[in-house]
Amino acid sequence: MSFYKHIKMKFISVIILFLTYYKSCEPTATYLPPNVLLLPVTENMSVNINLICGDHNDGDISWKLNGNPLKEHGNQIQITVKYFKGGNYSCHNKAGDVLNHTLVLQEGIGYRKSILVENNSSEYISCTAKNFDGKFQCSWTFDKERQYAELFHFAIARVSGDSGNITCSLGANGNTLSCEDGKHCPFTEEPCKIDLFFYFRSEFRCEQYQRHFFISDIVKPDKMIIKKVGDHTFEWDCPETWSNPNSYFQLLYQVKAIDPKDPCEKDGHKNKITTSNDKKFTVKKRMQDKNYRLCVRAKEEASNSNWSDWNSYLHKQTPDN
Repeated sequence: MSFYKHIKMKFISVIILFLTYYKSCEPTATYLPPNVLLLPVTENMSVNINLICGDHNDGDISWKLNGNPLKEHGNQIQITVKYFKGGNYSCHNKAGDVLNHTLVLQEGIGYRKSILVENNSSEYISCTAKNFDGKFQCSWTFDKERQYAELFHFAIARVSGDSGNITCSLGANGNTLSCEDGKHCPFTEEPCKIDLFFYFRSEFRCEQYQRHFFISDIVKPDKMIIKKVGDHTFEWDCPETWSNPNSYFQLLYQVKAIDPKDPCEKDGHKNKITTSNDKKFTVKKRMQDKNYRLCVRAKEEASNSNWSDWNSYLHKQTPDN
């Protein structure tokens, strides 16, 4: 295994889960893990930096960049890092053993983000919660041209008087983060927003992304389960993942009957939508002699949260109808 791959694997295993907690509602800066140096750069900019091998004072200390020998020697060296040309700098004793290392990354100032792609809501990172129990998940999509892109560090906090108990785990594919605020109370008003800071790297380019939200703002119920209870009458109930008691976490529903060839997500159905708290709906008589698609979705009534994805029931006329 090459030295570069060894160092890369070491960084992934050590800093993939890094939690930072703050103690007030005031903005607080985050920081990167040890042995990582992030340089802000502008176009065609070169930066002179000093690298130190640590407390090692061996008489013959050599240096390598991504496993390739450098001409510099000694415990402290000065190097010039060119525009978006970072790397893994390692120092070695006379026997060739690694004494220390520094990963140098660069973050472009004034550049459009290019490691992640925007979603349909013009956001780079989507965060949703299925209910009010304190669990939520964030996801992102890497630009297809960034084959080696990865999340290499993040910081998360509920910025409140209580430091909280937020734990997270990174998904196996590297594009989801599942978190839980262990001290979140679903029956009380949230004191402050959750702050998320993500650092993504592609080779030696680094980009920072942020999300700030209340859990109540990102709640998105799972799809409703639709049942046909009459010739043209339908019922549905809250999904099993929804918060209890349902009477406290009241849902608002939207329902519509449309042409079966149309998807529920299609625009132009506003005049066909019925919005209410009712969990029962009878299709209007003018639609009953046709094939139709019944669509239902829901959102938490008291907050400005998200509508669930539409679920549908396809009704087809039979010869007896």
